[in-house]
Amino acid sequence: MRKTIRVSMQWMLAAATMVSAGGCSMMPWSEQEDPTVIPFKTVLSGSYQGFVKNWDDQRQPVFCTLIRSRAEWDEWMQPAPTMGDRRPTGPSSDHFERKQYLLVARTMSAPDAAERPHVFTPLSVRLRDGTLRLNYLYRAPASGASYRIKDYLMVSIPKDRYTTGPVVFYENDRKVCEINR
Repeated sequence: MRKTIRVSMQWMLAAATMVSAGGCSMMPWSEQEDPTVIPFKTVLSGSYQGFVKNWDDQRQPVFCTLIRSRAEWDEWMQPAPTMGDRRPTGPSSDHFERKQYLLVARTMSAPDAAERPHVFTPLSVRLRDGTLRLNYLYRAPASGASYRIKDYLMVSIPKDRYTTGPVVFYENDRKVCEINR
């Protein structure tokens, strides 16, 4: 009896292993990849030694741009190297052969350390009908700081997935910027 149970368990384990090794594509609940979804990676605002250059935040409270080359990076980002800090001032020129960056910036009250990671939250990057759309959440800092800072959300996307056309930025499901390229 024990031998029969042991053999049965081995067969069930072997069958389960073969099914899982076969991949999820055989499963009826698997879905096709959505070609409108663009994979992205968030670039933390402290990743590089630098900051967003000034803009007229009275006229344009939300600053948005698409950075596709080192020259465009230098146009919008100001390097601020400090002695002893080993972080780069920006991505290398050859990095821009594969990646591009969507940048959204605001002037705001300085967030405290606990709320800083939650000020900007990227939700999705999609490409539909030739228009690239970045959708994100913005939560104004509630720290009550007496000074203001420029902070930003930057996401990196593959360069081969988007080459030309309008870029639209949606903050809390409200259109805040549009760039026509």
